[in-house]
Formats: sequence, structure tokens, C-alpha cells
Amino acid sequence: MTTRTASSRTGAASAAAWIILAVLLLFSIAAPLNQFKVPPIMPLLMDALGLSVSGAGLLMSVYAVTGLILALPAGFILQRVGFRVTGLIAGGSIVLGGILGALSQSTGSLLASRVIEGAGTSFMAVLAPALIAQWFAASKRGTAMGIWSAWVPLGTAATLIVAPPLAQAAGWRAVWWLGVIYALVVTVLYLVVARPAPQVAGADGIQAPAEAPRVTSRDVLRNRNIWLLSVAFAAFNAAAIASGTYLPTFLSTQRGIPLAQAALLAAIPTLITIFSAPGGGILSDRIGSRKKPYLIGFAAAALLLPLNVIASGSALIAVLVAGGLALGLVPTAIFSGAVEAAGDPRQGGLAMAIIQVGQNAGMLIGPVVVGALAQSAGWTAAFASLAVMALIGFAAGLLARVR
Repeated sequence: MTTRTASSRTGAASAAAWIILAVLLLFSIAAPLNQFKVPPIMPLLMDALGLSVSGAGLLMSVYAVTGLILALPAGFILQRVGFRVTGLIAGGSIVLGGILGALSQSTGSLLASRVIEGAGTSFMAVLAPALIAQWFAASKRGTAMGIWSAWVPLGTAATLIVAPPLAQAAGWRAVWWLGVIYALVVTVLYLVVARPAPQVAGADGIQAPAEAPRVTSRDVLRNRNIWLLSVAFAAFNAAAIASGTYLPTFLSTQRGIPLAQAALLAAIPTLITIFSAPGGGILSDRIGSRKKPYLIGFAAAALLLPLNVIASGSALIAVLVAGGLALGLVPTAIFSGAVEAAGDPRQGGLAMAIIQVGQNAGMLIGPVVVGALAQSAGWTAAFASLAVMALIGFAAGLLARVR
């Protein structure tokens, strides 16, 4: 092979990695776009279905039930059937759940549809980082994971901005149909473009699976550091999801802010994390540490999240912006740290499955706890609990041994 030929193949492999990353990002956005369609129109759903605040919160928490159950099986299924079939399961579940939700006539059937959508999100969250780990070397993995980590803020911000006016103009079911259409389109795009990384030794940006050390599934399941990162990510999601779920309702019902405007204010941290998540990934690569960025993020979140129901006016906007900067540092560093803690990119899917156990547990617990506190002790106490969650994440992350 000539030097020119090798260089050409290297360039092609690098270009393919970034194209696949872009498609993965678009595909992954389907999950949060559908998951977070509840918070911005929660008052409308409460009126339409006769739900209490805590009852409406179940529409978010139940999403995590199937994800929690399927997190580890999803990792093994990915290893068995590969990226294409797993992608079909992920996208297909979101499409099917969205259709059933849009056609539902009762709270029970709507809750059941959210369980199916949650299954799709669980597979999505395992699939994408595992594919990224194969295509990108460790020196670039933080940056790639940081870009992909924007899937949640992008999808969440889109639904926070679009859902209120769409629901007010055409009813809440229109929001469900929009999610179905997007998920269907990007699922087809993923199936056309995505593929496993070629085993190209020495290619820039490519992690060659054949050269990685042999690590068994049992080794990953017994890895203390990955489980500690999972606990940390559970705390992160409990705090972040609960805050995003209830802040529009608080601002609308307690501050008298119109729902569409309240949803836009609640979207500020999410919009900021679109930039802070990739920035955190780049920072993580530059300083050679996964632990420092997420510890900074947890510490800042513990200080800032309780202020969401105390600050007002320009001070509230400043708090929300700062919160977005802090929260964006956490997922990127944890995803990269977990994959690297596994010791083998081929086990990245199973490592991420363990992280998803934590993510879904946090998604399940956070909204229920905060919703119950909001009803029984008031909004200030409810949001104060977010600081406790962030500090739990800090402690678990501090104990984990990652670079």
C-alpha cells in the first residue's frame, strides 16, 4: 500500500466518523423531543386529563420504568444483534409509543404509551455512545461525546419552544404527532447511514477494536467505578429532570407567567447546555481529566438549582444561564469516563447500559420526589431537594476512579 493510498483511507475513515456522529445526533434527538413534550404543556394535560401535579409527574417518571428495566438487557442486545437492529428497536419504539399516545383516550393508555417510548430511549442511550467509542480514539472521544451530549438539550429545547404554541393551537395530541413524524424520519436516516467502525489500524480518529485489550462482560458488570458513575448520573438526572419538569408549571401557576413564556424561561438552561456540553468535552480532552469537569458541574448545580424558585426577573435569567453552564459539564465527562473505565471500546455498550440504569432510576425518582414535596411542603422545599441530589452525585463521582 502506498503512502498516498493509506492517507486517503485515513481521511475517508475520519470523515465517515464525523458524518456518523452527525446522524447519531439527529437520531438521538428523537428521544428527548418525545420524552420532554410533557413539561411545557403540563397544565393543559392536567386540565384535559384531570391530573394533580404529582399525577402529571407520573407521565415523566413512568417513561423511565421500562428504561430502568431494559438498561442492562439493552447492552447485551446491542452486543448480540448489532447497531442496525438496535437502532431499529430504539427508533421503532419511540414511533410506536408516540402513535399509541396520540390515539390514547385515557390516562392509563397514555401512561402505557410512555413506557414504550421509554424503551426506545433506553436503547438509544446505550447505542450511540457505544458507536462513538468505536469510531473515535480516546484523544478525541471527549469532544465527540460532548457534541453527541447535545442530543438531550437540543431535543428538550425544541419541544419546550414548539410544544406550547402547537398545543394551544391544535391540541396536545398534535405535539405527539410531531414527535412521531420526526422519530420516523431520523430512524430511516440512521438505518441508511450508520455502520460499525472499520478495523483500521492507526487511522486518525479511529479506535481499532481488534487492538483493544480483551475485557469480558463480567469484568464490566463487576467494575466498581462504572457503577459509581451510574449512581452519580442517577443523581444528576433526578435533579435536572425534576427541575425541567416542574419549573414551567411553577412559573405559570405561582408567578402568573403565561405558559409559553414560562416554557421559554425553563428552556434557558437547556439551550445553554447545547454549547456547554461540547465545550465540556473539549475541556475534558484538553486537560486529560473526566473527573474534574463533572465534579465542578455537580458542585455548581447544588448551589444554583434551588435558586430557580427564589430568584426573579433578571436574577432568575442569570441563575438559569449559570445552571446551563454547570449542567452541561456532567453528562459528557461521565459518558467518556464510563466507556474508558470499561477498558475496551467493544464493551462500551454494556458500560453505557450501566450508566443508563442510573439515568432511568434518576428520571423515575426525581419527578416523583419533587412533585410530592411541592404538594406537601411547597415549591421552595421541593427545589431545595435538588441540592441534596446534586451533592449525592458529587460524592459518588468523587469516589469513582476515572482519569
